[in-house]
Amino acid sequence: MRVESPSSIAEITRPRRSALKLCVILTSSQITRRSESDTCNRGNPKSESAFRENALADYLAPAWAQCWSLNPGSDTLLRAYSRVMLDKATRRNLEFAGEGVTVTTTVDRLLAASEGWHTEGSDAHVILGAVSYLPDAEIGQRIANACNSPRGPGFFCSVQGRAESLLWKRDYFAHEHEVRLLLIGRDWKHVTPRPDVRTVKFDANEYFTRISFDPRLEPFEVKERTAALRDAGYSGEILPDESYQKVLYQIVMTKDWADP
Repeated sequence: MRVESPSSIAEITRPRRSALKLCVILTSSQITRRSESDTCNRGNPKSESAFRENALADYLAPAWAQCWSLNPGSDTLLRAYSRVMLDKATRRNLEFAGEGVTVTTTVDRLLAASEGWHTEGSDAHVILGAVSYLPDAEIGQRIANACNSPRGPGFFCSVQGRAESLLWKRDYFAHEHEVRLLLIGRDWKHVTPRPDVRTVKFDANEYFTRISFDPRLEPFEVKERTAALRDAGYSGEILPDESYQKVLYQIVMTKDWADP
């Protein structure tokens, strides 16, 4: 910020008392451009400690998750998970690889899909749960309580413990209104490699109620995406996303306006 007048400087250097917190987002170069003398050096920790550190990760049962949201529409979520940058000349999206598609389903349909996975002999438990958004201290306390319980960190080896821990999230993300579909391994062996991604059979026509493309796309690209989706075998509903549609209001006036 550049202050141009002495009066502005006076206002900034002698503010009224306020507990209101302010935040600014700087570039990486701005925040790292500092002299070595500004760096806070606490020194080396003691070579010997009265406490022994254990890695909780060694006790976590393997788990995979698919994230959904109860939020009916959010500009923040759309821009976080879908990239659209239109070419000035062609109006095509230059970020096709990062472009998102909004798909909608119901809890009943997801649970019906999970029953099919169990019928085919799935080696994991399926859990569907809403995320609880908590203060940082509360999450830390819950982890501490579990680790100091009679079962100890083994709590996180269980399906219940692992599922509960995956449904705790900082309240900073509360705008997501997230619901997680979890796949938690039944027979966990620490030495067994864990795949990064698990695949299950999923029929989009059976489990999706509708699909919408990014509303920032031009109409001709939406038509192309729709045709490609139909060619891939999807026969369900495809609805336009009108989140950014301009609205024209017609207001009936009961009296004349005064001159501006």
